[in-house]
This record gives sequence, structure tokens and C-alpha cells, in this order.
Amino acid sequence: MKNVGIYLLIKKYRHYSFFTFHYSFSIMHIHIVSIFPDIFKSFIETSLIKKAQDKKILKFSFVNPRIFCPGRHQQVDDTIYGWGAGLLMKAKPAIDAVESIIKKIKKTKGRPETEGNPAQLDKGGNEGGFAIILPSPSKETFTQKTAHSLSNLKHIIFVCTRYEGIDFRFEQYMKKKYPKQFQKISLWQYITLGGEIPAMVIIEAIMRLIPWVIKEESSRQDESYSLAQNMNNLEYPQYTKPEEVLWMKVPKMLLSGHHAKIKERRDTKTKTLKKKK
Repeated sequence: MKNVGIYLLIKKYRHYSFFTFHYSFSIMHIHIVSIFPDIFKSFIETSLIKKAQDKKILKFSFVNPRIFCPGRHQQVDDTIYGWGAGLLMKAKPAIDAVESIIKKIKKTKGRPETEGNPAQLDKGGNEGGFAIILPSPSKETFTQKTAHSLSNLKHIIFVCTRYEGIDFRFEQYMKKKYPKQFQKISLWQYITLGGEIPAMVIIEAIMRLIPWVIKEESSRQDESYSLAQNMNNLEYPQYTKPEEVLWMKVPKMLLSGHHAKIKERRDTKTKTLKKKK
């Protein structure tokens, strides 16, 4: 009878793929607030990001803050008070866009997208397991440690600004209402035309840490900026076929098949970064 029960269960769910059946409750939902959502088109339709969506591991949605702007022209930016070059994005449309997303997140609580999720509460007490990320010049820079922390969440909202940035009252509002969820993050000390490209960089770094996005588990563990080494390492040099390119040959040790000595060589060739004083 036990075998019959298993047979009937398999027959009932035979049209489901393994990933859909097993991982339907562990999807990460990326929400993008941007006035130029088309910038993400090829990004989400290519390579492993596309495959992650097909496996129901990753999901994207977009909100254009223009839809929250009154008037026929739906003006999302304006001149800067106190004089200043360029235009600034308005605070209210972006606030409304984020709030509309959070409202939907709260509605999905208890549904398959979030049900049974161990990251319902993140380590910082972030109820609902979501974060609001504003890519912008900041004291806080994005690191591999940040990526690991964000990879445990179910929902991440990226607010991508343009022009000279966004009215400071957007940041004030988010810090006051969502102090545990809101983060203003910089990639490094340079300026881009908008927050879309920095958001893509952060998404890629987070996405590759989600189980089953990258097939080989070791690819996520044995790498540069490892948390096990306090992000203070650069991975050893690696080689592929052919054995010789121009005058450059693959080191003989890597062809020997001696795993212990190969590991020893890799450990030796792994660089340790100098700590800043």
C-alpha cells in the first residue's frame, strides 16, 4: 500500500519540475523603482538570472514612480531649492512607489511566496524579511558581507534615482518609518548617471549566493572576499584548455592529478589583501 501511495503522489505531481515543487516556497522577489525600467530588460533575460526565474527561485517586478505624479506630464523631477545645477527627483512619488510595494508584500504574507520561510524575520529583526536599498553616495559601501546578509531576505526593494539624486525628504521618511529595512549603499567613490547599474551589480552579487542559482556549491564558497577569511583574500590563478597558449603553459603541478599538492599550491597562490591602516 505504501508503494501505491508513492506512485499516486508522483502521478499527481508529475507535471511539476523538481525545482518548482521543492523550491516554490523559497523565491526571492526583487522590486525595482525606476523611471527607466527598460534598462533592466536584457539584464533579467540573460544567463543565470533568466534561468533562476525559470526555476522559480527569483522574481522581478517594476514600479515607475511617474505613475504617482499628478498632472498630464507626470513630472517626476524639479529644480533645486537654494540654487543648484541640474534637477532633483521628487520625494513623494518615490515614497508612494515604495509604499505600494510594501503593501503588496504584506498582502502576500502567508501565501506560497512567503509561507514557511525561515527568513521571515531577518537577523536585524526585519519583520517580513525585506530591505529598501537606495544606491547612492554613502559612508556605507557594498561588500561581500552585505551581499550575504541580503541574500537571506525574501523581498528587496531598489530605489533607482536619476539626475542629481532625490529630495532628501525621501531618505528622512524611510529612515523614520523603516529604520531597520532602509539602507543607503554606495558601490565605491565614483558617480554614475543613475542607480540602475549599481542596483544590477548588487543584484548579481546577491543572486549568486542563493542556493541552486549556481549549480556548483564550491563556486560560492571557494572564492575571493570569502567571509571565512574576513574578505581579505583574492582567489588563486586558474587555467583551462589548451595546455599552452602562445608561450604560456599550465603549471605542471595542476596536470599531475596530485590533489593534496594542488590544494597546497592553490593555498600558496591565494593572495592576502593588506589591511588599511
